[in-house]
Amino acid sequence: MPRKKHKLSPRELATMERRLLPFEGEWERFMGQPEDRGVWLIWGQSYNGKTRLVLMLTKYIAELGEKVAVVSLEEGDGASMRRAFKEACMEAVNARVSLWVEMDIEDIKRELRKQRSPKVVVIDSLQYLGINYKGYKALKEEFPTKLFILVSHANEKNQPKGSTAEQVKYDAMVKIQVSQFRAKANSRYGGGEVLTIWEEGAKRCPVGAELTTENIDDDGNQDNE
Repeated sequence: MPRKKHKLSPRELATMERRLLPFEGEWERFMGQPEDRGVWLIWGQSYNGKTRLVLMLTKYIAELGEKVAVVSLEEGDGASMRRAFKEACMEAVNARVSLWVEMDIEDIKRELRKQRSPKVVVIDSLQYLGINYKGYKALKEEFPTKLFILVSHANEKNQPKGSTAEQVKYDAMVKIQVSQFRAKANSRYGGGEVLTIWEEGAKRCPVGAELTTENIDDDGNQDNE
């Protein structure tokens, strides 16, 4: 159901309560304590740790008690995804995580309209979902209490690939760039520390060769302050 138009006074705004995900430790240092709704965008080149990060995050959110659906549009339930789930020890959160395969946007909406549907939806990838920005806005507006974690391919400048992904980047509350097995979040909830996704892989890559280890502004430029 789309949100209704309304007006708030400063006092009403100050007393409004929104549930936060109680991130702690390295996750809080990485992206603060985000709201349990809205949109996050994760992007990066292939073979840089994107899937590892997505499943690490999925598992952590599930450990906090949330139900998470991973919509696997690219890898499906093939050998690479099965191996990734195994390496992430996803069986530890078996009751709270489900893998959705061979579903298009209408299938996803139909599942989310059901009672007790997952609170968090990971979609990998935005390009394979095949929607434009209007379709993205419609999905977000129909399910305002859900958290959508969208995964995107990256272009040659290591920015989200395609016009829809570029527009989603500006709208997302949390933007996460992955490169060389490290991740950097531009989050409206705080954080800011670089997160190492895979220690061994990161050691093979020189820090600073990509934007990952620097702050990234909304234009994708390095912020050297």
